[in-house]
Amino acid sequence: MDVYARNFIRVSLICLVLGLVMGLGMVMHPAMIAYRPVHVHLLLLGFMTNMVFGVGYHIIPRFQGYAVIPRGAATLHLYLSTVGLVLMIAGWLLGHGTGGRISAPPGFLLFLGSLAVMAGVGVFLVIIWRRLVPAQRKAV
Repeated sequence: MDVYARNFIRVSLICLVLGLVMGLGMVMHPAMIAYRPVHVHLLLLGFMTNMVFGVGYHIIPRFQGYAVIPRGAATLHLYLSTVGLVLMIAGWLLGHGTGGRISAPPGFLLFLGSLAVMAGVGVFLVIIWRRLVPAQRKAV
């Protein structure tokens, strides 16, 4: 398995553990329900989506006859997605004290994080879209 696919799966598993711990915390301390957006994004964007990216980077190119994908682009995607998720989580955590309203600086963090995640998804779409065409095989 390529290093970038492995790293997406590692980030995915870390997000799974953090999301589950946060869910347990919300069960034990109901006041933590205010952090539900963090919990949901850790599980859906952090765990599920990164797992799809990691498995997708490993499987889809090989099904189409490509041995590898551009390592730099996949690494850029990993950084954009991970940093974006961290910025979004920071925005929600910092905005919690505003009575449910997101204040300007945390809202800006949410915006930057969302843009980074969207840019990462764009990189993924380009890489995978280009791999949906079967590779040309040389006649033996």
